[in-house]
Amino acid sequence: MTPGRPFAIIYGVNVVKIGVGDLKARPGSELEFSFKADWGNLTTATSIIPVLAPVLVRGKVINTGRVLLVQGQVATTLELTCDRCLAKFNFPVIAPLEEAYVTKNSQPPGEDEEEDREIRPLEGDILDLQPAVTEALLLALPMKWLCQVNCRGLCPHCGQNLNEGQCHCQGETLDPRLATLGQFLRNLEGEDTHGSTQKENFKGPEE
Repeated sequence: MTPGRPFAIIYGVNVVKIGVGDLKARPGSELEFSFKADWGNLTTATSIIPVLAPVLVRGKVINTGRVLLVQGQVATTLELTCDRCLAKFNFPVIAPLEEAYVTKNSQPPGEDEEEDREIRPLEGDILDLQPAVTEALLLALPMKWLCQVNCRGLCPHCGQNLNEGQCHCQGETLDPRLATLGQFLRNLEGEDTHGSTQKENFKGPEE
């Protein structure tokens, strides 16, 4: 926290809101903030992700004269399910937070501001950061969720988690699409062997 600057620190169950009434009236000023919120889960389009630790949000809101610019950082721990072995694992997240908000009375944002970031509308004197924090956490998720880089996954036959030990299944896995080709090659090999035996056993007329 910088001495002499306004600072907001809030602890709540699901509170990520800042009062910016005074800040809006003072272009060039800024407000530092710190949040500690308890979220039960994080909802995506395809899943509900448990949030295992408090969501920590720190940063500042800057009145640039055109927009209220939020710059900060989000940190928490999520519980993900491995895409290979289906085991649950803890995934620590530290994500950057940067959003711009514009009010009805603000000057229109410059072209650079419009190109660099999405401008969110702000109505009233309360800045709700929950949508921005949620988006920051979702963007920090990896494309593929793995409990470890070298996760061995599950045995395709018995479902054993191969990270916990080798299963007792034997034999190589054959792609069903190649089964017909494999059978054809075995038949062809059998015909060649049978033909060779016939040639060896064949005796021509004695001279």
